[in-house]
Amino acid sequence: MSRRRPSRWLAPLAILVIGAATLSIVNSSGSGSGGGGGSTTTAKRHPSTTTKRVTRKVYVVRSGDTLSSISISTGVPISRLQRLNPNVDVQALQPGQRLKLRS
Repeated sequence: MSRRRPSRWLAPLAILVIGAATLSIVNSSGSGSGGGGGSTTTAKRHPSTTTKRVTRKVYVVRSGDTLSSISISTGVPISRLQRLNPNVDVQALQPGQRLKLRS
């Protein structure tokens, strides 16, 4: 009878250990230090999104832009972009097209 190679059981064991370590790291980084959970992390990210808000009135569409990418880069919600630009087909944005960011 031949012996099994250690790699036959070490490889799956290594995958389990790495998975458990990753899960542990993700859970510990998401909990914060005050036990507040994700709200602390969200609160830290929130000011950076408000500082991205631009004071420009118009955005000029570039190649590869989507409504969601424009929303993220300008800080203007998608619903507001759609409300301010009702005549724009969001499925066919063209480079050079101008979108209103505020009224």
